[in-house]
Amino acid sequence: MLNEAVTTTRTEDYVDHRSFSEYLDEISEKHRDLYDLLDLENLSDDRILPYVAEMNAASWVFEGNDRGGRGPAWSGVQKNADNRSVGMTSLLRCFSPHYDEIPGPEYKILDVLGGSGAVAHFASTLGPDTPTVFTADLSNHMMSECRARHLPYVRQSAARSLFRDNVLDGVLIAYGSQLLPNDVRGAAVREAWRTLKPNGRLVFHAFEVGSGIARFFDEVIHPYSRTGHPHAHYTRAEILDLFSAAGFRDLRFFEISDPFTLRGGSPEEARTHAILHLYKGYDLIKLAADEGEIEPVLAPLAERILGPIAVERDGHDYVATVPRTALVAVGIKA
Repeated sequence: MLNEAVTTTRTEDYVDHRSFSEYLDEISEKHRDLYDLLDLENLSDDRILPYVAEMNAASWVFEGNDRGGRGPAWSGVQKNADNRSVGMTSLLRCFSPHYDEIPGPEYKILDVLGGSGAVAHFASTLGPDTPTVFTADLSNHMMSECRARHLPYVRQSAARSLFRDNVLDGVLIAYGSQLLPNDVRGAAVREAWRTLKPNGRLVFHAFEVGSGIARFFDEVIHPYSRTGHPHAHYTRAEILDLFSAAGFRDLRFFEISDPFTLRGGSPEEARTHAILHLYKGYDLIKLAADEGEIEPVLAPLAERILGPIAVERDGHDYVATVPRTALVAVGIKA
């Protein structure tokens, strides 16, 4: 009876209290273009049930507060599509041959660490001539958010993709690459290579060891977040090794500006929104005893490590910019 109960729980708990077979039925109707790319021949119950159980056991950081996670906090600040518009635009342009335009709707990208679908949602706001972005994530909570937003999604591990070989035009590993354990990073890059079409692109976004944002994770997020952040950031040499071992060629490194941008009706309001975005998004519940202390404590920390928060007028609003620089690597499947 115990084993039967555990199996039932695992079966029904793929996404949003639904089984994997129920998920397939739903996306075959609502997101057929995604459904047609999945490796259905290797997704029988005897293979998928242990996989789902594995994900349920491993995922907690971006699950609900009842599991000690900060999923609701992170998904809550992602509902505004333009908070990371500068960086997301740069990342989408990386999939074009000359890095100067965003591919059209026939171009299919898998966002491996897509969370609640921020990149897919942002792309959809740019109009109809933008790529199709499928959102993947390990977190049940995040995939439930995608489902509620009617975005095409698949819950999977970065180390084991549910897509067939040679079916994707692009793969994006971003906004959480540092969360991948060291023993998973190679598998994630190899899975990107496997699922990409020949000449497809892997775009890899990371925070480089020693950078301001890496220090912010180490000095602020790790000690003050609900979940902590005991994760290693990347060196260029490590990323080069990962790409080379998987078979990618024409590797290109560069840095992009990837700030948080928050609006307000006054300079003070925009600045406050920016500070609260950091506090809420990273769930820094150990930072301040009450709400009135958040800005006086967090603002000096953020500016000391990341740099000054600039505020500029934009039409009738003001925009506060929290500076962040990210390292991007792009490789092509040989």
